[in-house]
Amino acid sequence: MVMKNRNKDIIQLISIFIIIILINIIGSMVYHRFDLTKEGRYSLSKASKKLLSEIDDYIYIEVYLEGDFPAGIERLSLETKQILSEFKTQNDFIQFTFINPTESKDDKTRNEILKQLYEKGINPTNLQVKNGDSYTEKIIIPGAIVKFGANEIAVQLLKNQIASSPDQNLEQSIRELEYEFTNAIKQLRSSLKPSIAFLKGHGELGGLDIKDLRNSLAQQYSVDEIDLREFEVDSLGKPNLKKKLRDLKFKKLLLIAKPKSTFENLDKYFIDQYIMNGGKVIWMLDATNADMDSLSNKGSFIASTLRDLNLGDQLFKYGVRINSNLVEDISSSKIPVPISFVNDIPQWELVPWRFFPVSIPTLNHPITSNLNAVKFDFVSSIDTIKTNTIINKTVLLHTSPYSRLVNTPYEISLQKALEQPVQNDFNIQHAAIAVLLEGTFESLFKNRINKLSDELPFIESSKPNRMIVISDGDIAKNQISRGAALPLGYDNYEKRQYGNKDFILNAIDYLLEEDALIAVRTRELKMRLLDKQKINLEKSFWQIINLVIPIALVIIFGIFKQYARKKKYSNEK
Repeated sequence: MVMKNRNKDIIQLISIFIIIILINIIGSMVYHRFDLTKEGRYSLSKASKKLLSEIDDYIYIEVYLEGDFPAGIERLSLETKQILSEFKTQNDFIQFTFINPTESKDDKTRNEILKQLYEKGINPTNLQVKNGDSYTEKIIIPGAIVKFGANEIAVQLLKNQIASSPDQNLEQSIRELEYEFTNAIKQLRSSLKPSIAFLKGHGELGGLDIKDLRNSLAQQYSVDEIDLREFEVDSLGKPNLKKKLRDLKFKKLLLIAKPKSTFENLDKYFIDQYIMNGGKVIWMLDATNADMDSLSNKGSFIASTLRDLNLGDQLFKYGVRINSNLVEDISSSKIPVPISFVNDIPQWELVPWRFFPVSIPTLNHPITSNLNAVKFDFVSSIDTIKTNTIINKTVLLHTSPYSRLVNTPYEISLQKALEQPVQNDFNIQHAAIAVLLEGTFESLFKNRINKLSDELPFIESSKPNRMIVISDGDIAKNQISRGAALPLGYDNYEKRQYGNKDFILNAIDYLLEEDALIAVRTRELKMRLLDKQKINLEKSFWQIINLVIPIALVIIFGIFKQYARKKKYSNEK
C-alpha cells in the first residue's frame, strides 16, 4: 500500500513538471503582458504602436544606464528597460543594449568615451551618493543613442529642471521616456525636418531672448528666420516679390514674437496669403507698451497703447481682437520689492505682482492637457469676433476667477505690489489670453482694390487651417542670467519652472497636426512615490514582518504536513 501511494506521488510530481514545461512552451509562443495600472503606464500609446508598426529596418538603441546606481537612477534604468522591451515586443527590428560607459579602469579610456558621448549631445551628470554620514561623487551618463542606418540621435533621459526637486525631475523623466524614444525614431525615419521660421524685421524677439525656445525646436524642426522686408532683385532690378512669397510658403509655421513696429500692407499681404495657402501662424503680440525695464529705471511708468502694429483689422478678419488694456490677476507670479531700509540698504522681499498673471490650464485639450501653469508678463485680454466663415474659437488659456482689466493709459508703480487688492474689484472671470482658431479663413484683401493682387498670386479663402493668437509677446522670452539663457518659463526670482515652453511646443505640434506626438508627450503617468518619512518611521516594523512571516508560514506548513502524513498512514494501518 505504501509503495502504491509512493508511485502515485511520483506520477503526480511528473505530471506537474510536464504541465509546467507545456505552459512555458506555450508562453514562449504566445506573449502577452497584462497592464493592471490605472493609467496604463506599462502600455504604449496608439501613436507609438502605429510608428513602430511602420518600421521595416533595424533601429539600434544604446542606453548608458548600466552600473551600480542610487535608487532613483536605478529606477530610471528599470523604467527605460521596460519601455524599450515594449518597443521590441511591437517590432523585432527594435534592438537595444545597456552599456556602462564608466566601467573601464583606465582613466584615459573612460574620459575619451565620456568626451565622445558629450560631443554627440549626452551630458554627464554628477551625483552625490550618501554613504552613511559622508557623500561621494559619481558620474553617470543618463542618455541613449538611437541609430537608424547612417544617422543617429542623442536622447537625454534625465531631466534637470532648475526649479524642480530630484523626485520631480525623476517623475518628469520617467513620464517622458516613451515620448523621447518615439520622437527620436520619428525624426530618424523622416528624411527632412519640417521647416519653421521666426518673423523678423519689426523689432521681434531674437538672439538670447529666444535661445532656449530655438534650441528646443531645433530638435524636431528646421528653425530659420525670415524678414518680409528683405528682397532679392529680379532681372529688371525690382524686388522679387513672388520669390519672397514662395520662400514663405516653404515654411510650415511662422512665429511672430513681440513685434514693435508697424506692419505695412505688403507685410500683411505676405502673411495673409501665407495663411490662405495653408501656412500656420502663432501670433504673440503686445497691445500695450509696458515692461519691467521702465519700472526698474524709474520706479513707475505710464502703460500706454503700443504704437499701432496695424494688425487689428487682419486679426479681426480671422476672428479675434486684442484689447488695449492690461490684466491684473490675484493669481500671479512674484517680483522682488524693497519693503524697508536698514542703514540706507534696501530690504527686498518677493511679493505677488498682479501684472504677471499665472494661468492654470483647465481645458482638456491636446495643447493644454497635463500642462504646468503658464506665466504671462503685462498681458491683455482677447475678444472673439463673429466671422463670415465658420471659425471655431477655443480659449486655451485664461485668467483666474479673480482678475480685473485696466484700460490704458495707466500708471504702474512698485507701490501697487504692496497694496492689498480689494476683492470686489477683481471680479472678471476667465478673461481669454490665448485663443486657438480653426476653420476656413477669409483673406483680409478679399473685395479690396489692391495692386498687389495684380502682381502676386491671390487666394480669397483658405482650406481648413489653424492659428493661435496670444496677447503677450513675452511668453516666448526666456530670462537671461550672467549672459546665459535660462530655460524658457523659468522664473529666476521665484526659482520656479512654469509651463511656457511646453505650451508653445504643444501648440506648434498641434498646428502642424503632430497630434500623435502631443498625445505621447502629455500622457499622464502618476508616479506613486514612497513616503520617505513614513519609511524611516516604519522601517524596522516591516523588516521584522518580512522576516518573521515567511519563516512562520514555512513552520506552520511543515507542522500541518507532518500532522497530515501521520494521520494518513495511521488510518491506513
